Amino acid sequence: MEPSDRLFVAVPAPPSVISTAESWVLRLKDRLAFARWVHPQDLHLTLQFLGDVARERIDRIARAIGQAAAGAAPFSLHFQGLGVFGKPSAPSVLWAGVQGEVEKLGQLQRRIEDAMETLGFAAENRPYKPHLTLARKFTGPAGSHAQMLDVALPDEWRTPWRVEEAVLYRSRLGSRPMYERIASFPLG
Repeated sequence: MEPSDRLFVAVPAPPSVISTAESWVLRLKDRLAFARWVHPQDLHLTLQFLGDVARERIDRIARAIGQAAAGAAPFSLHFQGLGVFGKPSAPSVLWAGVQGEVEKLGQLQRRIEDAMETLGFAAENRPYKPHLTLARKFTGPAGSHAQMLDVALPDEWRTPWRVEEAVLYRSRLGSRPMYERIASFPLG
């Protein structure tokens, strides 16, 4: 069996979000009962999950991502509001919403997805819903998560930031931070 890596393509969170995430989460952990919180260095907006990929394919994947990213101009985003995925009584994911030039983020995501499809990676069956995953696996009493959606994000998270790159990441399961940059691809 040839060596493989678990890969995905994403837009990394800006430094202003990463630098404030740890202190913000520490203040919220007692109020928001989730089993696993995302390490600040791992915060990102997923463009496409590729799964387990043979290492010999990484160079071709990187070239395709680079070409797709080069065809997309930089754009601005900011985070606003919290939401959850999963059952209302026991959500599986806590996330921050994305605002700003979201249509340009969607265009970048489609460019990446189209490039990966030519290499045999299937597109998602569901519409793209960009979000910043913050925590997983709600452990509080059923229905008690509703109050968390009223928590304000830090001011730094609501300030617009420029998306200027897409990144190919490798997952290192069991490590913290878990995601390692393999390559960065400038937009435009």
